[in-house]
Amino acid sequence: MGEIGIKLEKNVLCTLSDGTILRSDVYRPDDGERYPVLMLRLPYNKEKPRYYNEYLEVPRMVQAGYIVILQDVRGRFASEGNFYPFIHEGKDGYEAVEWAAKLPYSSGKVGLFGMSYHGYTQLAAAVEKPPSLKAIAPVMTGANLMGNFLGKEGEAFASANLQTWELGSMMEDQLKRKGNFDESKFYYYLEDIAEWLSYAPSNEWEPIQDLDPDSYYFDFIKGNLSPELKDGTDLTEKLKHIDIPALFIGGWFDALLDSTLETYQAYKGPRMLWVGPWTHEEMTGRCGDKFFNAGAENIGTDNIKDPTEIHIKWFDYWLKDKPMPIKKPVHLYMMGRESWEAFDEWPIKQDVKLSEVYLQSNGMSQTRHGDGRLNIQPSPTQTKSSLKLDPSNPVPTRGGGVLIAGHESGMFDVSDIQDRDDVLVYTSMELDTELRLLGSIKAEIWVSSPTCLFDISLRLSDVDELGRAYNIVDTFHREKVENVNQPFCLETEIGSTSYTLKKGHRLRLDIAASNAPLYDINLNNGTTTKTHTEGKAAVEYIYHGGEKASKLIIPLEK
Repeated sequence: MGEIGIKLEKNVLCTLSDGTILRSDVYRPDDGERYPVLMLRLPYNKEKPRYYNEYLEVPRMVQAGYIVILQDVRGRFASEGNFYPFIHEGKDGYEAVEWAAKLPYSSGKVGLFGMSYHGYTQLAAAVEKPPSLKAIAPVMTGANLMGNFLGKEGEAFASANLQTWELGSMMEDQLKRKGNFDESKFYYYLEDIAEWLSYAPSNEWEPIQDLDPDSYYFDFIKGNLSPELKDGTDLTEKLKHIDIPALFIGGWFDALLDSTLETYQAYKGPRMLWVGPWTHEEMTGRCGDKFFNAGAENIGTDNIKDPTEIHIKWFDYWLKDKPMPIKKPVHLYMMGRESWEAFDEWPIKQDVKLSEVYLQSNGMSQTRHGDGRLNIQPSPTQTKSSLKLDPSNPVPTRGGGVLIAGHESGMFDVSDIQDRDDVLVYTSMELDTELRLLGSIKAEIWVSSPTCLFDISLRLSDVDELGRAYNIVDTFHREKVENVNQPFCLETEIGSTSYTLKKGHRLRLDIAASNAPLYDINLNNGTTTKTHTEGKAAVEYIYHGGEKASKLIIPLEK
């Protein structure tokens, strides 16, 4: 297809069956021909350049022979109706797809694309099985985003994620639509949002309590949702019964990586998976203080230029019956080697072996200067190290996959955090050969808790020759404890990665009892900062050796 002009139509009306009007910006080849439609349905304003030429390049998609439609979802920006997260996206998505298929310049075939919330809008529409929907491309998203916000009963609550999303991305348009937008008051809170994330209790969060006390934020954080609503917006089981082809894309340092991988595994239709050295904010190869070559261009193993071209090739195959030049279904960026590899499956089994690494200490594993070690053999002697949690001085959030104001995703030196006396640190000997991690890293940690709630933060890092420790994967877990002060084994997944530690480097695990402001803080009295403010310092224990040999289960590339 030669170079052609692009025709733009603003705020094209899509009238739903209940009379609600959604408005769309339509970009299409200016030649009078019919083409397939690629549509993005979002709540973040279709006018923003990010959705036109940053995440993907819309002009290139039009030049490749597609009509591209950016549509504000119900109740957001140019569209009519009342917005409530997630609940309308299935039915509205079905009707929007069929509307797009009937446009006079449409070939009748429709694909959906988009990331994060507008990745979920694709999955919700696909579950409804609109006849004209031929393929989707959900990026950095999940089948149960409401569940991600809410968490499971008893789990730690990522309140900072919800607060950042609501105040930083959703609130301004909500207030304007209600006619009570006070610009000075709004920006008073927004400009200091990072500081406000430490406010407790989060279920009475002052910025939203002051700006919009009727916000659905309080439904979410207080759990005022019917089981039907929660179950209805969890698409995981429903995805097992659709056959619409889906292109999944994730980032090793994206906050929704676990959700992306879980959704990919649940999906039973034709599918493809790409995971790059990307964060939720950018797909350039920059992840915090690290930059990975071949992260933005010349990606994969099949001579693909960039994420826009992945999408074009995917939709060319399913909407235009063109050959598929991408040969294997799973494509992973191998961090530490700065290259891509293609596989036949995820999780990867054939090329991986599991190795156990044990925590060892004489009971003084506090700080990176303590006696905590990682060893391939368990110690015959049982010991324990004390882990302090002081709610007034929690261990800070840094790096990894985060979506909270004032905090950047990616890899950072966390060695100063490992100097804290409320952080336990276990470090391997210098590696005499490369250590290639590939897959899901799990842990079995023996612990005991002085209260009915036990919190643990686990993080693996790569320690270089200068002693700098760069985070690789991490997790935070909360457990309800039936028998206080009695040891039990906690089994959890730390995270998935494809990362190579170089010869001479060391592998390190650090353990803390808090990760703030990302998660609500355990107040050591059966409550957390989600609902209360008063707490006290307490000590939990991590066990090593003997019959309570805490360990990591690490997937190593063969």
